Amino acid sequence: MNLTVGCTLAYDVLTPSANFTFNILANRDPYQHLGDETITLRPEIPIGELTATSKGNRVFRVEVPAGPFEVSYRATVEVNRPSAPVDVRADNPGRLPLSVLTYMLPSRYCESDRFSQIAWDLFAKIPNRAEQVREICRWVDSNLAYAPGATDSRTSAWDVWQIKKGVCRDYTHLAIALCRALSIPSRYVGGYALGLEPMDFHACFEAYLGGQWYLFDPTDGLSPDQVVVIARGRDAANSALTTIFGRVVGRSVKVQCLSTPAGEAVRPDETADGLG
Repeated sequence: MNLTVGCTLAYDVLTPSANFTFNILANRDPYQHLGDETITLRPEIPIGELTATSKGNRVFRVEVPAGPFEVSYRATVEVNRPSAPVDVRADNPGRLPLSVLTYMLPSRYCESDRFSQIAWDLFAKIPNRAEQVREICRWVDSNLAYAPGATDSRTSAWDVWQIKKGVCRDYTHLAIALCRALSIPSRYVGGYALGLEPMDFHACFEAYLGGQWYLFDPTDGLSPDQVVVIARGRDAANSALTTIFGRVVGRSVKVQCLSTPAGEAVRPDETADGLG
């Protein structure tokens, strides 16, 4: 699927200067190919550093003087990410790549060690690993109430389990914690998603099944080709869209994700980190 994505973030910088690190660029991976993309800064400020992390997250830094500041990003992306097969055999945890093992451990927002008995009672009788993950997503969606404002940046999966409400980030943290409690490696995904109402950044997750990562969406049930990945990490703590040093007030956040007409093909950009 071809998607046009973007965002505009506006701030007031109250200190003489502030340092921003933005993680809002579309990721590059084998299933997600970038066409044209642009970054626009107002006022015009040089981008000090643009780096791709080991997980493919592409971040850039700017130092901004006091006053109003706005960053806009636009990109066209071709997404060909597959759905998980109906039947996937269980991975042997002792043979998983070391880079994957970290996604089986408890983390700041996904206290999987607290869910061991809960996950076993709810899902252990399902023999198919892919179906376990799908059932976790169905259970989370059925048992949580979508309630903006009910949680905040401190809310963890265990908190969500107790209050039974939250937003996409909370649904995702709980699903990840339940997967890890069953020894299914799972990682947090932040991105742009098609069809959200109201439109905003979206959180979902990937589970490692049969030697491959597959994307699942416990909140809206979007198909994998409807999500443009921005960031991957153990949870939201290391997948932040912005990191700011300085006194700053956020003014507005506008997010876009639209289906690109079939006749407007995405032209892949093969450069490592260049911007069109």
